[in-house]
Amino acid sequence: MRRRSSLLARVAGAILLTTASIGAAVMLLSEQIVEGQRHQDLLHRAELVAATQADALSGPVWELDNRSAERMIEALTVRDPAIRSIAVFESDREEPLARTSSGDIGDGAGRITVERPIVLHGREGRVQTVGHLRIVYSTAEVRQATLNALLPVAGLLLLSLLGAMAALGLTLNRMVLRPLRRLTQLASAMARGDYGARMDAGRSDEIGVLADGFNRMAATVQDHTSTLESRVRERTEALAATNRAIMDSINYAQLIQSAILPSADALSAGLTEHFVLWRPRDVVSGDFYVCREVADGFVVAVADCTGHGVPGAFMTMTASAMLNNALDQMGADDPAAVLAAVDRKVRAALHQEGKARSGMDCFDNGLDLGLCHIRPADGRLVFAGARVPLLMVTGGEVTELRGDRLSLGYRPTASGPAPEDAPGTAPGTSESPFTNHSIALRPGQTFLIGTDGLVDQNGGEHGRSFGRSRLRQLLSQGGDGPLDRLKSDLESSLDRFQGNREQRDDITLFGFRVRLTDAAAVSGAGSSRYAA
Repeated sequence: MRRRSSLLARVAGAILLTTASIGAAVMLLSEQIVEGQRHQDLLHRAELVAATQADALSGPVWELDNRSAERMIEALTVRDPAIRSIAVFESDREEPLARTSSGDIGDGAGRITVERPIVLHGREGRVQTVGHLRIVYSTAEVRQATLNALLPVAGLLLLSLLGAMAALGLTLNRMVLRPLRRLTQLASAMARGDYGARMDAGRSDEIGVLADGFNRMAATVQDHTSTLESRVRERTEALAATNRAIMDSINYAQLIQSAILPSADALSAGLTEHFVLWRPRDVVSGDFYVCREVADGFVVAVADCTGHGVPGAFMTMTASAMLNNALDQMGADDPAAVLAAVDRKVRAALHQEGKARSGMDCFDNGLDLGLCHIRPADGRLVFAGARVPLLMVTGGEVTELRGDRLSLGYRPTASGPAPEDAPGTAPGTSESPFTNHSIALRPGQTFLIGTDGLVDQNGGEHGRSFGRSRLRQLLSQGGDGPLDRLKSDLESSLDRFQGNREQRDDITLFGFRVRLTDAAAVSGAGSSRYAA
């Protein structure tokens, strides 16, 4: 995360750096000027002292009085601490007549050497040079004097800098930073949804222009937000009303669909036990089941129509009407013929008799159907299926009767040839392409007929389908027990397997046991095979 820095600190840093640079340059220049002046002053003083002292030494040098000369130059050294050495020479000798020194002549300070001739003035106005004077001055006091002169200037400059920075910081904070902080707070308030935030705009400078622009922007955002919220509220209310109307219609359609399903009395009339596992993927289902009486027994059927939800529910109404119409006209003695009749009726009702010739004719719907004709008096069950199997559980053993690999109602090109045009069927004949399976009923047998929604449901750790093998295992374990418990086991197993995954299709599983007459029960108990 990038660290935030204060604008005041950055401005103060820039001012401090600039001022320090300028102050340092000024101090260096002042040092050069002051040091030069002090150096010139020292040089003038040295020349003046040398000239005065040379006149005073003319007598002793003329008289070769080295003691007097030494006393004079020692007194001069005491009076002027800047003098490092004084030497008095005679005109015709290299060795000094008198010499004295003060301090360390070899120190690191600079040196100024002044030489003056020692002149003797006679009474007749004669001038004679009798020697010369050499004085060496140290420039250490020049450096010290320069520092002493610049220290007050440096202190004043530092105080001025601190005062200027304090005044500038207060001014910058009051005129710039405080309005910017206020602007930041208002922007954060707007981000939280407080669109009524405004900034004082009484100034005419750049900050005032910024405040005025912010206020106009806030007003625009508030106006647009209010308009948008109003429109969203209106449309939400409209969508909610539309959704309520749609859901009311779908819920009412669910009541209508439930009305075509068999009642509890119809299910209990010929069945010892039964259960129905019916789970629509949506409110209404594309599956339906039938249990109705016929002349010599009753019929149990399960159908899986194209689609689910509302389209699937429309198909269930059509397919249910066609199935009941075929049973009313033909009876249930030949389930295979009933399937063929339903196929013809659905295709005729949906105008799907011929092949699709254009995009407008691509509407193609149908159903899979399993149909059982149960005759308790004869102890027989006849089954025919269009892609719907029948499962039997007898003594813990699960047997599956597969339906024919033909669906009902689709165009001939959708799922192969039409049933009446299937291989082995002469065109125009009434012979059915579906197969009847006749089964001898035995006491305690459990039959299950259902759609593929259960076995195709995804779940588990890897998202695979529930599968037929898992279903057969559950049936072999509980198929001979009470059907209520079997239904509970199936539901709990499906729920655990499905987990949080969505249901992908409608689920229908109809399980039942047939109530046999005494004669049929005795006959069924003596037979252990079924005929196809």
